[in-house]
Amino acid sequence: MFEVEVKYRVPGHDAIKEKLKALNAKFLEHTEETDIYFNSPIRDFAKTDEALRVRIYGDGTVVLTYKGPRIGGIGKTREELSVTVNDLESLLEILRRLDFKEVARVIKRRDIYNYENFTIYIDIVEGLGNFVEVETMVNDRELINKATEEVLQLGDKLGLRRDWIERKTYLELVLEKNSMNKP
Repeated sequence: MFEVEVKYRVPGHDAIKEKLKALNAKFLEHTEETDIYFNSPIRDFAKTDEALRVRIYGDGTVVLTYKGPRIGGIGKTREELSVTVNDLESLLEILRRLDFKEVARVIKRRDIYNYENFTIYIDIVEGLGNFVEVETMVNDRELINKATEEVLQLGDKLGLRRDWIERKTYLELVLEKNSMNKP
């Protein structure tokens, strides 16, 4: 599966939530997520544009996700493979013993909406601010460009300006911020 996503850095969420309501988008849930990112002992994920993430949901669910290199231009499209794990501490210990190194944590509060075949995430990311992600999933590489255009069109409908598009991942933004804060 390929995740086709466009992320926007926004000044606030109120107007977007009103547009979602007007479109009859379905509110799914409010959640808090902690993402722990790791680097591989055999290759540098920053150089290969891959990611290995452990996500801990507010309800205690733990998901390990591998994200392949980004595909395409404006959006953040990647192959994504995930598995739910029932023992966080054992998972973290396995990664440590295999010499995977934690590189950063991203903590966010998130409201999740569904509209047609799209998922819209209204995010407040600790230390970074307000964001909106619009995404859909496709199972064929040939559908990525069409899906990206559909994601952008929905963003336009929601009043998300294209000059608000944030091409960097939350991980990249956190690492960038952390490097700026070091003496």
